[in-house]
Amino acid sequence: MNTKHPFEESLREQVPLAPFTTLGIGGPARFFAEATSAQSLADGVRFARKRALPLFILGGGSNVVVADGGWPGLVLRVAIRGIQTSVKGDEVILTAGAGEEWDPLVARAVANDWAGFECLSGIPGRVGATPIQNVGAYGQETSESLLRVEALDLETCEMVEMSAALCEFGYRTSRFKTRDRDRFVITGVTYLLRSGGNPAIRYAELERYLAANSMAAPGLKEVREAVLAIRRRKAMVIDPADTDSRSVGSFFVNPVVNREAMAEIAERARRLAPSELAMPTFPAPENRVKLPAAWLIERAGF
Repeated sequence: MNTKHPFEESLREQVPLAPFTTLGIGGPARFFAEATSAQSLADGVRFARKRALPLFILGGGSNVVVADGGWPGLVLRVAIRGIQTSVKGDEVILTAGAGEEWDPLVARAVANDWAGFECLSGIPGRVGATPIQNVGAYGQETSESLLRVEALDLETCEMVEMSAALCEFGYRTSRFKTRDRDRFVITGVTYLLRSGGNPAIRYAELERYLAANSMAAPGLKEVREAVLAIRRRKAMVIDPADTDSRSVGSFFVNPVVNREAMAEIAERARRLAPSELAMPTFPAPENRVKLPAAWLIERAGF
């Protein structure tokens, strides 16, 4: 008597992918399943390999464009949920499943007065994406609070755990984007937050907004609200009811240059708009400087 594997029981066929992407477009997947555990994720990988099916791992769908023709193989959507916290003094250890929505997790941390996420408010997607490119915004990065990740190694179909140091974080990058691209699927992330900690206010645009709104000593809640307001002003907060807010984010990173190049670019910008404030800059490793790409694009006339 033939019996189906539990994973096969969860399979669906010809599932439109548009509802699972922030752009709201995309044709059907030949096979579709939601992986609600590391085990079901591994089962899905084995299923695809056994049948020589093209495999696509889908997270929050906020950085993908799906063709009208859809996907000819198996789409595995990471839906591993669950949040655990442990508080010792001012240290908060928070572990979240890769399928948890990111911004609600930020909101939860802020509501509990846990510092470490507040400037990452309004970013679409799920927890599992945060280590991949060391997600960051408004002066804060994932790597500052991340302790470790759990992941499925697609080469062995076994689970591994990596400390933050082993993730090889850099500016909007990690080992998961470089030498181990497409090798690991993040299943869970553990962060270290600070109970009652001060918000990270080190980004010029955020500082200006807080000052303009007479927030001299803002807390985590005020900083989160400020970040959301700034992002909404740029149509960078996805609202399902507003089709104009659909987005897959930006495809560029801020350029990092040496100090000589920075001085030359700053002088060019000054000549173009002598009445404006000086070009904002941010320190980068190896005595280099990070320049704001959006500021440069605007000053170039776009």
